[in-house]
Amino acid sequence: MKTLILPGMGADSAMFPLKYYAFLRGVRFADWPEYHGEQTIRALALRVIDEHNITVDMLVGGSSLGGIVAIEIAKIIDVKKVILIGSATGAEMINPGLRMLSIFSNIAPFTLFQILAGKMNISGSNEVLSMFQRADCRFIRAMCSAVFTWDGIADYQGKICQIHGRRDLVIYPPEGDVEIIPDGGHLISMTHGPLVADFIDRIIAT
Repeated sequence: MKTLILPGMGADSAMFPLKYYAFLRGVRFADWPEYHGEQTIRALALRVIDEHNITVDMLVGGSSLGGIVAIEIAKIIDVKKVILIGSATGAEMINPGLRMLSIFSNIAPFTLFQILAGKMNISGSNEVLSMFQRADCRFIRAMCSAVFTWDGIADYQGKICQIHGRRDLVIYPPEGDVEIIPDGGHLISMTHGPLVADFIDRIIAT
């Protein structure tokens, strides 16, 4: 069984460093497809399905926005299991203060922020800043709005497998059946790579 894992908003497959995740077999850590004007989570999910030829017998998952899109993919083609890494099953889990970012993203010169990020990352050693520099500003603007109009998990009947950082201030930790990393923030795929990789491995095996 193949597994596709998507990155967060403004990020790419570098969210999953090879030193932690290379041992996982049959798992593809994908980049976002080239932006073609998608304005909703559903439109992006359809694009990813087409780009990666996702079928019902696969597993899908992702970090942050990637997990949200993975749920939408599962709703569309009835994938039976979704892996969420610091992600959400509904817009209500997203820090409401980030709604301001949604509004701000439509007027702010993101290219200026990327230039400033580059100046702070002269050596290129900060992978978070490097991913932000590589991101498509149009994609970030569109998805900042899209996450707050998304209808969430809705009537999806498959299995949701979640790992989340207790200290995540971007997407609040869910209640119930979720594996919690006590000292984890929002970027657990990078800061707690071995734990997240082990979680993915266990979910695939069951």
